[in-house]
Amino acid sequence: MLRRIVRRGLCLSAILTLLCAGVTLAAGRETVTETTREHNVVLLSEEGSENPCTHETGTLTAVAANSVFHATFFANSDEFWVTGTSEGTATFTPDAVGGESASGHFAVWFGAAGNNKNEVETNTITFVLSGSNGSHTVVHATGHVSTDANGGVKVQFEKMSAHCA
Repeated sequence: MLRRIVRRGLCLSAILTLLCAGVTLAAGRETVTETTREHNVVLLSEEGSENPCTHETGTLTAVAANSVFHATFFANSDEFWVTGTSEGTATFTPDAVGGESASGHFAVWFGAAGNNKNEVETNTITFVLSGSNGSHTVVHATGHVSTDANGGVKVQFEKMSAHCA
């Protein structure tokens, strides 16, 4: 579930890079740069999510109160940098009547950069939720992939941890 969220963030950043354009000059080379800010955006509404503490299924929803996406690339080159940050409220609504609901905060960050020699993508996401029964859940995920000029993966990992109290 969190892997899908992280991948969606990376896909969104790629789409924003392609759709946004503002031209500036930097060190004599033309660059295209765009910064997009959004508020109160539903980033995720995932049915079939599982509460890592109770193993109940339900819907995880994340609404970004603040989102900032920044993309820069050289116009006539394959060099680029993309980064984004979002934070806001998160809720878990169980499928079962009388199940444990939860609400709290989430934060997500991603960054990607590439040129004709390599490409890197890294992301983190954290959910901090309080359950209707007084429980406390923290879920954190980190992902990274690095490729060479031929697209061969050199480093790749996804790590997720959940703390239930």
